[in-house]
Amino acid sequence: MSKKDIVFGSALTVSFIAVLTTMFMPIFDDRNFIHYADDTFNELSKGSVYFIPEVEAKLSEYNGEIVSITLDMGSEDVARKTAILYSKAGADVKIENTKIRVVGELSEILLATLEDADAAYRNDAEYFKKKYGHDARETLYYWWLSLSNLAKSYEREGKFNISLFIKSEIITKAVEPAYNFYGIKAKSISQEGAVALGMLVFYVVYTIWWGFAIYYIFEGMGLKIEKAKEKREV
Repeated sequence: MSKKDIVFGSALTVSFIAVLTTMFMPIFDDRNFIHYADDTFNELSKGSVYFIPEVEAKLSEYNGEIVSITLDMGSEDVARKTAILYSKAGADVKIENTKIRVVGELSEILLATLEDADAAYRNDAEYFKKKYGHDARETLYYWWLSLSNLAKSYEREGKFNISLFIKSEIITKAVEPAYNFYGIKAKSISQEGAVALGMLVFYVVYTIWWGFAIYYIFEGMGLKIEKAKEKREV
């Protein structure tokens, strides 16, 4: 047993717990460190997923493509609210119970989707209130649900390029990021790079800190991990 190792390990443990306690105190703009770090990484993540202008530049490839489809939205309320989206995008829409019949130009429908996604990315709640009467996430959900069905329809028709564009560009690069990061302020890595790097280094050091605390306490108590001796055949 080594008293010196036990004391050193105990000191590391006490200081580790003290720092951990401080991390749960609301001293970072009325947030604790966990929430502050989570918010910071979310802001940086949002700043790195803005692809809407690039996606919009590709829409001209689908000019003249006419959508003529019946979408089953699962409920009359969702069908009614989804119909408003397509109607405002310039499409002719008819509601039949839980289904909506949509006829319109694909590029115009997708442009309206991107405009809504961009407004959500900018956290513009007033835009959705004035345009649709419901919030951003609800709007984006209806776009996501209906466009997913539209993509499947194009896939069944063998128009895989259009289906892939809707799924990988419109939904994945515009609708989903706008939905997931709605309400979060976007920041670029150039703005908070030093802070992000500092937190990553802290996480690594803090993990090692705890590891050494346990190691020295066990070492001081005489508990050691040793490689098993190689067995030799007689």
